[in-house]
Amino acid sequence: MMDFKKRINSKHTPFWLTVLAVVFGLTLPILVQEGMFQDAVLYSSVSHNMSQGFGTFWFPQYSTLNLEGIASFHEQPPLIFGTLALFYKVLGSSMYVERLYVLITLILHLYFISMLWKEIIHALPERIKPNQTVKHLSWIPCLFWILIPICFWSFRGNMLENSMSLFTLGAVITIYINLKEERNIFWWILAGLLIFLASFSKGLPGLFPIGMPFIYWIIYRPKSFGKVLLNTTVLLLIPASIYYIFYLFPESRESLRIYVVERLLRRVSSMPTTSSRWETPWRLFQELIPILSITLLSYIFTHRTKRKANLSLYKKEAIFFLLIGLSAILPLVLTMVQKGWYMVPGFPFLAIGLALLIASSVSQWVGMINIQKNGYKAFKILSILVLVAVFVFTALQKGKISRHEEMVKDVYQIGEIVPNFATITIPKEMYYQYDFILQGFLVRNYNISISPEKEYRYYLKEKTASYEPPEGYTLIPTSLKTYDLFENKEREVKEIMAQPK
Repeated sequence: MMDFKKRINSKHTPFWLTVLAVVFGLTLPILVQEGMFQDAVLYSSVSHNMSQGFGTFWFPQYSTLNLEGIASFHEQPPLIFGTLALFYKVLGSSMYVERLYVLITLILHLYFISMLWKEIIHALPERIKPNQTVKHLSWIPCLFWILIPICFWSFRGNMLENSMSLFTLGAVITIYINLKEERNIFWWILAGLLIFLASFSKGLPGLFPIGMPFIYWIIYRPKSFGKVLLNTTVLLLIPASIYYIFYLFPESRESLRIYVVERLLRRVSSMPTTSSRWETPWRLFQELIPILSITLLSYIFTHRTKRKANLSLYKKEAIFFLLIGLSAILPLVLTMVQKGWYMVPGFPFLAIGLALLIASSVSQWVGMINIQKNGYKAFKILSILVLVAVFVFTALQKGKISRHEEMVKDVYQIGEIVPNFATITIPKEMYYQYDFILQGFLVRNYNISISPEKEYRYYLKEKTASYEPPEGYTLIPTSLKTYDLFENKEREVKEIMAQPK
């Protein structure tokens, strides 16, 4: 009880409340609304299917046709699909199930970033002598992290990188403690397991913490390079050993073969998303502008006021974590498949690195605060009111649709007419397998697929399209805004997969 009162009365409480208001204000009002980014709709659909027994962990299912003519879904490794499927299995099919999952990953990021910050400050050498204020500044990297635009967008969109980032954060925390305290081999095995889980969430990008001991050696130059090689070998062998075990079993071997050979290698070699390898570094600079600006302003303020705070006091630690963040992001230039949200797992470490550069300055400023002053009390009250306002505003967004409003409303109407697990015929001109919006919402909400390859009972086309439905289809009277729905009662209703027993 006393500890709780101490925390409430801490100088840092209003700062934390303000940071939480920013974190939740940038994410929750969108998360409570219907509508998602199309990749998130796809992943939710696959997970929801799995929760209902359509598809297995090793061979998930998306729709009647899946993608690229493959009989099952292998765009990514299956760990996160299986995890989210458990959420659906336990909590039901509501859209708020995946939103709850996002919220949990969001809060865990704040917790892990704070934990890592405290470990960094705890491990600082005696000559630096951090004061108590610095130890409680973990709200700075949390603020820096969420202010990166693609970061909070990724959590709004329920991207897979959010989950992978938790495992890489856990791995980096474990490795950092191991490096500083020289713990036994079991802690290195734990770090290797976390790296495996990261790679089993999103593939090769999850392996970047393996290079952390080498980066540590470059910055801190410990006496034994042999230990660096040994630690790196353990981190590499653990995920490699687990994948070898998977290779011994036909089901997991075939699943991973399809992912690596037919999807990963094919996508990298023949499905570019950018025309320039340097798109990622440029995008990274743009994303970091908000927190780079805050860092620069802090330097200018400290310099002009001639404060004694040393912005380079924690320079080594800052460079170390900046390099870890860059090791997660810059390898993306090796391929032509680059998207902004691929950088998300590297952002916690960039945020920590930049926060360390201003920690001394902010520590001195916070240390001068008098909690008895009216200005501080007003700030505390305001921070509470802002956080409450965020929750109230979020509640007011419930029931709204954040994107693709007309399509989402049409999907609900279609789902009231077309039986669950059916396949709807659409014109070839309307079908693009990587457009997950229409089919994604149909699958996610009603397990309804679309296909241009066969005439089923129901036929759907855009209202503005000039082509007519095949012979035998009759228009169903609806109030659909974007589409016309037709029915041919002589045609079968194709099931996506066997219905549940």
